[in-house]
Amino acid sequence: MKAATTSIDPRDRKILSVSRILGYAFAFMLIFIIAMAMIPNQFFIVSTRAVINAPVQMIASPIYGRVDKISLQVGQVVNLGDVMATVSNPNQDQTSLTGLRLEKLDLTEKLNNTTSVAAERTEQLNKVKTQIDSVKAGVLSELSAVIVNSEFNVQNYQARLAEQDALLLRQQTLLKKGLISDTSLEPQRQKRNAAQAELDSAKGELRRNEIVQSLVGRDIYTGGTVAANLLTLEMQRTKLAGDIAEDNIEINQMTERKQQVENLISREEGRLGKTGAAEVTAERHGQIVSVDASFGDFVMQGQPVAKSLDCTEAFAAAVYRSRDVTALEIGTPAMVNFRSLGVKRSGHIYKIVRYFNSGPENRYFAKFPEAEGYEVYVLVKIDEPTAQDGSVAQQNNDKFFGCHVGEDVIVSLGETITSRIARYSMAVVAGLTSPASILSASTSLDKGTGPRLPTNKTATP
Repeated sequence: MKAATTSIDPRDRKILSVSRILGYAFAFMLIFIIAMAMIPNQFFIVSTRAVINAPVQMIASPIYGRVDKISLQVGQVVNLGDVMATVSNPNQDQTSLTGLRLEKLDLTEKLNNTTSVAAERTEQLNKVKTQIDSVKAGVLSELSAVIVNSEFNVQNYQARLAEQDALLLRQQTLLKKGLISDTSLEPQRQKRNAAQAELDSAKGELRRNEIVQSLVGRDIYTGGTVAANLLTLEMQRTKLAGDIAEDNIEINQMTERKQQVENLISREEGRLGKTGAAEVTAERHGQIVSVDASFGDFVMQGQPVAKSLDCTEAFAAAVYRSRDVTALEIGTPAMVNFRSLGVKRSGHIYKIVRYFNSGPENRYFAKFPEAEGYEVYVLVKIDEPTAQDGSVAQQNNDKFFGCHVGEDVIVSLGETITSRIARYSMAVVAGLTSPASILSASTSLDKGTGPRLPTNKTATP
């Protein structure tokens, strides 16, 4: 048997070794591919309740009257100042102007009241923050004093343990000399063990106080009356901050509406006494998504004649559990998957809101997904499309107005491990190949090897 084994041709042995190496390499690559296919999913937070949305702008009639001229089509691109329609009313009086002035007065009163409430809440929020800082500072000071006392106790018990060790050593010496019996040594040993237990307990108490101090310094409250008070103050601060955010949204909406009413008043005052006709103009660039009036219709003042949207303001609105997105930051990469199109687009988070005030039902093109009390809205801005994405969008302009508004999508937050490794690798390579890093490396090498000047010369700074 041994002779048969030693008679194997060396070439066969090489072929067998190469086959084993290739087999191991194939098995390793298979395991690596499976791992790379499964691991990236752990870095994603996925939501299937998401929709592509965009704010809708109203192109409204400035007066009550009859539509004399209108030439609008869905999908038509309009620019600022373009005339969309003409409305006339020969019997126009100052009823519209009076209504606008009354609306302005009402908006002014509501705006002042809301601004006052927001200012009071802001002042109360500042007081709560000051109170939190004061209570927290007092707790930290108290904990510092407790820690100092615990350190003193530890030192005291260490000294007692040293004393008991010395007495035990003395008793052991007497025992070796035969001056005392082994029975008389046991009480001293018990005293020494008791001193050791007291020292361990004091060290544990010191460690517990240090941990509590560290947690309070990081706004983590574990228990106790003081912790309950701080938690109550933190809840008040969070509620006040949310109320102030809602007040600011309401103030911005009323301010914008007030500006629109003032513009309508100026146009109405300039039109009265001259003619009973008015032009319906677009107030910004956009694309027509609906036409709500036709030739011969009577429209009320402020009634929409058409609606438009700007695809540059489109975004993906997705619903997530609050605890899943707590650690995410603005700018975190995201992936938007258009299910019906089979297209994926990259994006980034630009806003995370708990309460999203969508305003009137027709303020946005699509309805927002329903969110529970423990969920938040994550708004994702889609990045500029590549050439392939652009061609897909161009093919679907008739349905989605160029930006797929109203399309149900799947939004994944995070970054794949492969792209993360590639990004880190590129950053490392860029850092190593930069002139600054090369100069720094050469300088450190010179410092390590010493100066290269002749012995009879001195280096000048």
